[in-house]
Amino acid sequence: MNRSRTKGSDAARSDRTQSDDALSEVIGFILIIAILMIFLSLWMVYVVPAEGRQQEIEHMNYVRNWFTQYKITADSLWVNHEPNDPYKSLTGVTFSNSLTLGSQGGATQAGGLFLPVMSPIGSTGAVAVANQQAASGGVERIEIRKDGNPNPDIDFQMGRLEYDATNHYWIPQSYYYQMGGVFLKQPSGTVARVSPLINFETSGTFIALLELAGAGQIGLSGQGPVRVDTKMTNRTESYSLIPAPATPYSNITIYLEDESVARGWENALKELRFQSGVSSGACNIYRNPTDVVRIDLQGGPEKIQYRYIYYTISVQSIATGAT
Repeated sequence: MNRSRTKGSDAARSDRTQSDDALSEVIGFILIIAILMIFLSLWMVYVVPAEGRQQEIEHMNYVRNWFTQYKITADSLWVNHEPNDPYKSLTGVTFSNSLTLGSQGGATQAGGLFLPVMSPIGSTGAVAVANQQAASGGVERIEIRKDGNPNPDIDFQMGRLEYDATNHYWIPQSYYYQMGGVFLKQPSGTVARVSPLINFETSGTFIALLELAGAGQIGLSGQGPVRVDTKMTNRTESYSLIPAPATPYSNITIYLEDESVARGWENALKELRFQSGVSSGACNIYRNPTDVVRIDLQGGPEKIQYRYIYYTISVQSIATGAT
């Protein structure tokens, strides 16, 4: 009888031990899963956004440098153009630049053991040639008048070559090339990274009127690289717009997309005026209304010298990931 009870007790203890061991294994497995989930959560909350933000910052710096170099190359065409010398005539010359639209350059997300959620999502971008709508009506343009003429002596549309980034971790930004200047637009405002081709002097004001026209495909979006082809079709000689001695007064009016863009132009033009040493009385720069920049010139700067420069731009896909 006692032996039977002893065998029963030993069997019960053995069953409890096995149950405890199995329960410990389950608890241990759950703890491992919990630790992994905590690690993954921390990685996704802190590491992935930081890495994505760094990638997008570096990409936007690349775009900034791209537009600066684009401006230098475009300027070199019309500056070095000699229409009367067949060996130095640059009319019809095309230069090409490749621009990567996304922060990861069209690279695919890793799979298998490397879960896509462990790495940041690449940004996308779009590049296009366009005439932006002005807030006051029509498209962005510059009008020049002399002698108080209500009708403009010059009415010129200001096209853009614009890159617009769709960032996931960094500030949404746009860079564009317009009137020889490079502008950065973001929610906090617009700033001229490179000033437009307007120069104030005590003896006159000098303006290069750059027309950017689309030729063929004028826009692409995606992540991969695209090729931007730019051709200078013409550069005119310099012309003069001189008011009559009885009314030595000229006005330049620039109609822009919105107040933010107008403020960026206003600040850039005031900086150019400061560098030239022209007084605010001779060159009064202000906004009225807030999306229109006006420049009143008298006492010397009202004598305007200008020339027209014509470019055609096309955009071509050179990799998958652009549409």
